[in-house]
Amino acid sequence: MDAVDFSGKQFGIKLDWSDASIADVEKALARMNSSYIGANPKPTDEQVMSFAKAYGSYVGEVYRRNHGGEWGMVTLGENRFPGLRTTAGRSFWPWARAFNRITKGSEANIADYYMALSKK
Repeated sequence: MDAVDFSGKQFGIKLDWSDASIADVEKALARMNSSYIGANPKPTDEQVMSFAKAYGSYVGEVYRRNHGGEWGMVTLGENRFPGLRTTAGRSFWPWARAFNRITKGSEANIADYYMALSKK
């Protein structure tokens, strides 16, 4: 799945690889969260993760293109996840943040997350 194509077709949102487009990612994920909350039965974690990977990859790639960094594996505790290492040496994992935004709601706002990363 491609976040750019999906956002355009499903939500009429154009993602353009700019920092400002992360606010539109937040809008798309907020709509997914609303659908997730109302779903019975809930989608499986694997189904949600397919969207989280697409949108998290978009967020990470926007960061990489606009601020530098490198994709790789990030270690958190005993687990390893695909993530980014910034030019300042910080690591972050946008797939997990996108997953949490879909499943947990606005407490995991991805635009706020991105803004905080961009300021570091």
